[in-house]
Amino acid sequence: MSRLVVVAPHPDDEVLTAGGLMRQRFAGDVIVVAVTDGEASHAQSTRISPEDLRTRRDAERAEALRRLGVTARVIRLGAPDQGCRGASDDIAASLAGLLRHGDTVIGPSRADRHPDHVAVADALRRAAAGVVGTVWEAPTWALVHGERPPPSCTLELDAAGWRAKCHAMDAYVSQLTPLGPDPVDGPVVHPGELATMLRPCEEFLAVEV
Repeated sequence: MSRLVVVAPHPDDEVLTAGGLMRQRFAGDVIVVAVTDGEASHAQSTRISPEDLRTRRDAERAEALRRLGVTARVIRLGAPDQGCRGASDDIAASLAGLLRHGDTVIGPSRADRHPDHVAVADALRRAAAGVVGTVWEAPTWALVHGERPPPSCTLELDAAGWRAKCHAMDAYVSQLTPLGPDPVDGPVVHPGELATMLRPCEEFLAVEV
């Protein structure tokens, strides 16, 4: 495969969906498409601003990729966090301009139910049509809801890959630990949810486009 393209609605989705896969050796590039900058994860907080969150989550992603041992090119689309549904046409157009024949494309699952994930999944399907034959959808929140579709294939992680993926997720401190005592300061992903989403395997559903 020439390129692995991982489309992440928010910073941390790339690790949850395909951290182990990215860690595998590829003949060509690894590209992370950061659809949003995750600036709305603490929208009501008085401790951190959206602009500060953009900077912080970008740094967390860089550290997560470093911990995985992945040299990836990150392309930030700057779509509005929590507003991907209204920007789906722009997202589809941006993705269509990035994808190439021969790419292996990983994206969020429509079953995740998160509005941004569903919007990005739909935009990716439209963008990939006529360029790549298959989009591989990987569940995150669908695992929490218990609604993930049966996978087409599963990547089992070895011990080193599993440790690296867990270590990479720990880089997302802003999402996993509270920024302050007020409930609006997080955590965004609670320990039980993380334990459900972060597993020693990665599942992918083949969606023909």
